[in-house]
This record gives sequence, C-alpha cells and structure tokens, in this order.
Amino acid sequence: MPALSSTELHAINAGGIDIHGSVSVTASYSDTYNYLGDTRDAIDLNLVDVVLNGSHRFESGLRAGAQLYGYTIGDYSDITLDWANLDYSFNEYFGVRLGRNKIPLGLYNDSQDLDAIRTFASLPYPVYPKPYRAVTASMDGLSLYGTVGISKAGSLDYQLYGGWKESIDGDNPFIGGINNLARYDKCEFKRGVFGTSLFWNTPLEGLRLGYSYLETPKNVLNGTISVIDDMRGSYLALARQVDGAFGAGTWDHSGLFAGTIVTSRTRARINVLSAEYTRDKWLFAAEYKRRDETEGEIYTPAIAALGLPSTNRFANHLEQYYAMVTYQATDQIGLGAYYAHENTMRKGSSGPSDPLTKTKDWAAAVSYAINDNWILKLEGHLIDGRSLVYSGGDDNRTSGTDATWAYLVAKATFSF
Repeated sequence: MPALSSTELHAINAGGIDIHGSVSVTASYSDTYNYLGDTRDAIDLNLVDVVLNGSHRFESGLRAGAQLYGYTIGDYSDITLDWANLDYSFNEYFGVRLGRNKIPLGLYNDSQDLDAIRTFASLPYPVYPKPYRAVTASMDGLSLYGTVGISKAGSLDYQLYGGWKESIDGDNPFIGGINNLARYDKCEFKRGVFGTSLFWNTPLEGLRLGYSYLETPKNVLNGTISVIDDMRGSYLALARQVDGAFGAGTWDHSGLFAGTIVTSRTRARINVLSAEYTRDKWLFAAEYKRRDETEGEIYTPAIAALGLPSTNRFANHLEQYYAMVTYQATDQIGLGAYYAHENTMRKGSSGPSDPLTKTKDWAAAVSYAINDNWILKLEGHLIDGRSLVYSGGDDNRTSGTDATWAYLVAKATFSF
C-alpha cells in the first residue's frame, strides 16, 4: 500500500529483532449522539490504540513475527495477540504464513493500524467500522500468497487463507451493536473462517483493482432476552404489545420473557470490490462492500407463550461504500475528503426498513507530521442517518431521533 503521508518510520533493532510500535490517542465530540464513547455534547478521550510488533528474518529466509494490540473504545478495553506467524516465501509466486494471520479484506483492513501512513484519523466508518475489527482483523491458520506476472497486462497479487477464530466476549462493542431482542454473552465461530484476496496491478502505473472475500460459515450467539429499555424497532413494538395485553411490567418482570434464553445462528459472507489510484501527491480510492448474513435462525422459547413459533429464520443484507481523495500538500501537511454510505437493510433483507438502517457520511481531514515520529490529525464528519450509532454499541436511548449530526475528531499518534 502506498504511503499517504511523508512520515518515515525507523525500526528499533534489538538483537536482530526489528521492533515497531505506536500509541494513538483520540478525542471526539458529537453534537447529538454518543458514538464510540461518551461523545454527546462532550469532548471524550474515547479511543486509545497501542501497537507493538517485532520480527526477525533468519538467514534461510524464514521470517518470524508477532504483534500485540491494546485498545480502548469508550469504556471497553482489551489487549490481544493481533498476529503471530512464521512466514516463508519460496519465490515471488508462492509464499506461506502459518499462525495468527491478518485478514486481507479490501484495500486497508490488514494495514488499518498503520496510522502514520494515512491522512485520516479513521478509515471510512461504514466500510471499516471500529467495533467490527474484532471479527475481521485476524484468524488462526494458514495463508498462501504470491505475485504472478501477466506480461504487458501487469501482475496479480493473491492471498488464500483458512482457519479459525477466537470467540468474542459479550462486553465487546461489536456484540453491543448486535444486542436488541437479546443481550448476548459471546459470539462463537463454530466452523472457522476462510477467504481470498486478488488484486490486479494494472498497466496504468498507480492503478490497483481488487476483489476480497471473507466467510464465517457458522456464527453462534448465546444470550438472554432483553428488558424493554434495551430494545428498539420491531422487537420493542412486540414487547410493548405484550405489556399492553397482559399488564405493565409483564415483559420485564414476569420471568416469561426478559431473562430467558436466546440462541442465534447465521452464515456471514463479505464481498469487497476495491480500486486505488496514486499519482504524484494524489490518492484516489473507492470500495464497495456487501455483507450478507444468511441461513439465519433465532431460537426464543419464550415467544411460544404468545402462540408464535419459537424458531424464526431471517436474513440480513448490508451494503457499504465510499469514495475518497487525499492530497499531500507538503512534506508535513496532508488533506483529505470522502463520502461514505451504509444501508443495513438492503433490498431483500427480512424485516422493514426504519430510520436506524442508513447512514451518509461526509468527512474532511487534515494531518500534520511534526517529525518522523509524531503526527496530528483533525477530522470532521457531517452525518445523515443513525445506523452507525447503534452498530457501535452505544447507549443513545435519550438522544432523540435527529437524523443529521456532526462528529469531530482530534488524534495524536507517536510511532517508531
């Protein structure tokens, strides 16, 4: 991936091990909603990212490396082994990575932690949602990769991978964004993960076109039915109907509904089409992403008390896309803008569309590289829609229903 900033990083060498790292602190403000923290009408230090990685290349050509990733999103914090693998390239056509590997999804998924190389404080939220990183960042298994020349037509970079993933705990913001009918305790990936990435380096210098695919064949969520205050949309309407028919408090306190078990299963597929063009100090990028959750099944024994089936099938079809441009005005100053769109209830999804299902995001950013180690960024968003608010797992029950809101971000990163 080409650098979007003139910042040049230098590794620390410790006994033959090249060590890199970074610390980023983000402060955010929203005029209407909490998003990724307590940002409503307040400046919140809502995001912290700490990255530390080391690698060593042996004389045989074998490379060993690992990365720790610690982060805070709002009130949630975690430290993970982001990747750790053995990597051997037999030649330019074929290489193997074994261990915990980054997932190549779109242009920037496997490089999203390299904050110093890009103008924006955040990649486009709809396509690279911060809470969803827990699902798409990495997997344990085998990756095959290489580059194949196709004469005057350029070359192809490919990756094929498969393996399994750790479960995600119920406090993670990703699961917070799923909670509605139920509050889930964890998400398990029962049949692992697999996918591919193929990028064409075209004969036009600087132009790359790509396709990426990720599938998790069986995702299982276990939890309990929520109380009314934690619900929204059609599920909230159902709960209120129960209270209307059987008396106030029936849903929350009778023991027949809230607190009883729920199990949800889905098959998830993500397809991404990507294009990136770099020329001199300019970079243009655009991506289209579809996430399809099919073969969905939700088991709620409590619903049978209403004369409804305890098992219901569902499908969700989401689409996200963006177009972005950045310009490196000087060695220190970078400028950027993008438009991004999300529709979480694309045609064909089960259930009706509502105001929570779409987001349009107009963003502009400026970055300033103080030196080779420090970079500062300011970023502003004018957002129409509320799908991001709720998929972020934030509590916004008292924030009203305004569709248009502003979100401001300031970020400082130290890298080495």
